[in-house]
Amino acid sequence: MIIADLPRLVEALKPPIADFVRESRSRIALLINGSGQVLAQHGFTRSYEVMNVASLAAAAHASAAALAELTDASRWTHLHHAGKERQLFLAPVKTPVAELILVIIFDEETSLGIVQLYFEQLTGTIAALPEFQEALAETTEQHFERDLEAGLRNVITDEGNRA
Repeated sequence: MIIADLPRLVEALKPPIADFVRESRSRIALLINGSGQVLAQHGFTRSYEVMNVASLAAAAHASAAALAELTDASRWTHLHHAGKERQLFLAPVKTPVAELILVIIFDEETSLGIVQLYFEQLTGTIAALPEFQEALAETTEQHFERDLEAGLRNVITDEGNRA
């Protein structure tokens, strides 16, 4: 994705992410592309936390996809980790033109089943957005870091303005 697409995508993703967080009673949500570029977020208070989670989620996504291929699985569906106080749900979001990655962190206010239920609805909503109906330009190697930082700035700056 290139920088010119970011403001439009960030705006289009705000309502579905906000609805998902509210309905699923999740604490934190992060939507990124396969290279870790932040497209939407809710609940993070520090930009370095967003970047850490984004890069780890992109790596986990790539690893899960490779493992699915090795085991002849058609695709991986999700990863789940249950900690003492919080749980993490990481899953691919298929759209007609791109595969995105959703990271959800939730606690005892909800359950994995509720998160999965609303995840299915969110996936359909995002896939139907007009912004994901036509092919998006991809980041080049020369602009990778710039585009990652632009995605973070677009999402974090906007969150700070709403606080």
